Amino acid sequence: MNRVNRVNPVPIDDLDDPRVAIYRDVRDADLRGAHGAFIVESAACIERWMAAVVRRNRGEHLPPPVNVHSLLLSPEALERLRPAVEAAGALTVFVAPSELVERISGYDHHHGALGMGRRAPDATLDDLLAAPVQADAPRVLLAADAVVHVDNMGSLFRNAYAFGAAGVLLSGDSADPLTRKTIRISMGRVFSVPWATSANLAADLGTLRTRGIRVIVAEDADGAEDVVQCRFDDPCVLVLGAEGRGVSREVLASADGVCRIATRPGVSLNVAVASAIVLHEAMGAQRRRRGSGR
Repeated sequence: MNRVNRVNPVPIDDLDDPRVAIYRDVRDADLRGAHGAFIVESAACIERWMAAVVRRNRGEHLPPPVNVHSLLLSPEALERLRPAVEAAGALTVFVAPSELVERISGYDHHHGALGMGRRAPDATLDDLLAAPVQADAPRVLLAADAVVHVDNMGSLFRNAYAFGAAGVLLSGDSADPLTRKTIRISMGRVFSVPWATSANLAADLGTLRTRGIRVIVAEDADGAEDVVQCRFDDPCVLVLGAEGRGVSREVLASADGVCRIATRPGVSLNVAVASAIVLHEAMGAQRRRRGSGR
């Protein structure tokens, strides 16, 4: 029988209680720089974070590891999250009235549910490749080359989870997946999909090629094939570039194939929308190939 870790909440009734000082007027830059921390808002995102903690507690390798510092919850949020928190293990849980949680944090988008995490060192490509993949699932990775808009980054993770990507590889100049807005836009899927940060994306893509992983760049470039005709091998990595600039020349030069999404002349797609289309085509092509036995 699994042991249930009962929640023993710590009541907070003072705006200036030092135990919740880290939550006060939180800003992403301050958290990362001064505390090596990140914040998670909303019950839905915290539930998915706790699910990732449970998987790691069971021994699953899900890079990068993200450790829990504490939770700050209203009584209503605690009741919703109690099963997820108990499953995750012994955690520090502060409980305060909703209006006090809002005053401590300085904003109200969280609906009385906040969590503080501790950052670990960035995961590497080897860490990402060691993450578990379902035996019957196509192995498709998603790579982002200097995708800097936090909304787009959150959507990339949401799409990666929705279509079953095995992981996400980010260039070092891409947006941080652990900003609170990115986590919220992803619906907490930054905790469901393994990811790693690359110091040199072109070099890491070259490493993937040497390991038999086909590199497919989504780019409206000379010689690009229509996405519906592109060859999506299993395994492969799908590379999407920065808003406006596209992928770098070095990354484009590392590609085994280039695909484009047909649109009206002069019209381009948001990178998040493009990622959904390319992932849909890649996953569909691989599943059809497996179903045909080829």
